[in-house]
Amino acid sequence: MIDGQLLEVVGGAAAVDSVDEAADRTSRRILDAALQEAAAVGLQRLTVEDVVRRAGVSRMTAYRRYPRRDDLVEALVRRETQRFLAAVADAIDAAECPHEGVAEAFIAAVAFAREHPMLRRAGQVESDPIDDSTELLAMGSAFIANYIHGETPGTPSQPVRWVADVFARLFFTYISKPPTDPDFGDDRELRRFAHEVLTPMVERAAGSVG
Repeated sequence: MIDGQLLEVVGGAAAVDSVDEAADRTSRRILDAALQEAAAVGLQRLTVEDVVRRAGVSRMTAYRRYPRRDDLVEALVRRETQRFLAAVADAIDAAECPHEGVAEAFIAAVAFAREHPMLRRAGQVESDPIDDSTELLAMGSAFIANYIHGETPGTPSQPVRWVADVFARLFFTYISKPPTDPDFGDDRELRRFAHEVLTPMVERAAGSVG
């Protein structure tokens, strides 16, 4: 089961600017344009001017919400990370039994990456790895550690945190440079990989809890 507080963090983007619906729509429009621009040129080469032009809003409108370029990039990375983790959380919750949770989470993560403009670019442009991945790694690692830790009181143990960090970094590497074995285009092969390699690691770490 996914911790309720973590789900609140994962879903936090939906609550931003909820009081002002017009502002919220404008923020989404700017971030959508930033996502399209980042997919086209990469986060490192993204500029506020290009995003403003693509979004069809004034520079003042954008700068009121995101005073610095770094603020815009941070907001974009946070939103897309939350979307990613929400998709994985849904897959875990939909699993028929706990033993299937790791495999279903892995399949959902790969499926999300296949369709996501920035992550898809990372796998296609060898010289342009995923930019600004620090928050994705940190949130992903925390999410995985929370899942392994489950309902046990207290914070995740060191073995759990280690495994969670390995999983987050492994996925990051696989997305940046997809392997041929396992084939990331074959869900059946990915599920077998998850069952034979990933699930045992989670179960060993879970056994250390408590």
